[in-house]
Amino acid sequence: MISIVMPVHNGGKTLRRSLDSLISQTFKGSTQLICVLNCCTDNSREVIDEFTESDAYQKGNMNLDILNSDEKGIVPALNKGILSARYSLIARQDADDLWYPEKLFKQALFMSANPGVGILGTQIRLVDQSGVPLSGIAKPNPCLDKDIKDALLRGHNPIAHPSVMFRKNILERSGMYDDLFPMAEDFWLWLKASKWHTFANLPDILVDYTSTHNPDYTPNSPLLASYCMTQVLNHFPKK
Repeated sequence: MISIVMPVHNGGKTLRRSLDSLISQTFKGSTQLICVLNCCTDNSREVIDEFTESDAYQKGNMNLDILNSDEKGIVPALNKGILSARYSLIARQDADDLWYPEKLFKQALFMSANPGVGILGTQIRLVDQSGVPLSGIAKPNPCLDKDIKDALLRGHNPIAHPSVMFRKNILERSGMYDDLFPMAEDFWLWLKASKWHTFANLPDILVDYTSTHNPDYTPNSPLLASYCMTQVLNHFPKK
C-alpha cells in the first residue's frame, strides 16, 4: 500500500502525461494519490477532473485525494500531502515527470525484501517538456548506502526526487521538508536522514525526468547544506 504525493503548480500542459503514467503502473496493491494544488492559475484542476473520468482511473485501484495549498512554494505543498498520507510507504511524483510501468512494483518489492532501507531512488532519463529524450545522458546514481551518503556530503544529490520512495517513519527522526536551503528541500531532507537511515538506488531507469533551466537555481545551496551537515556529524558522530 503506497501513498503518492504530487504537488502541482500550473502543470496543466504536462500533468495528464504524469497522471497516466501513475494509473499504468503494474503494481497491484492499493495506492493513494494525493494531488496538492499549489496556487494554480491554469487548468490543472480541470485536467485532474478529466483524469478521474477516464476508464483507466475508473477501473483501477487508485484513490485520489485533491488538496489545496494556499501557501506558495513546494515545501508547504509537500508537507500538506505527507500529512494526508494513509500508508507507510510514500512515493514522490511531479506534474511534469513520467514513471515507467514497473516503477512502483520494483520499488515495493525491494522495500519489502530490504526492511532496513528507508529511502529508495531509481535511475532517470532526462527529457524535455515534450517528453523527448535529451542528448545528454543522466549520470548514473550510486546504488549503495555508503556511496550515496558520500555523494550527499560532497554536495551532490544522488536521489532523484520524483523517483524516490521512502518509509513514512523516517520523518519521525528526520523531520519534514523545510526550505532552509532554497531549492534544495529534498537534498536537505536526505542529509537530515543520513544520520539514522539507510539509502539505496535501483540500477534501473524507471523515470523520465523533465529537465528545465531555472535561472534562480544556485549550486551554493546544496554545498552549504552539505557543509552544515558535515559539521553536525563531526560534532555528534554516530555511536
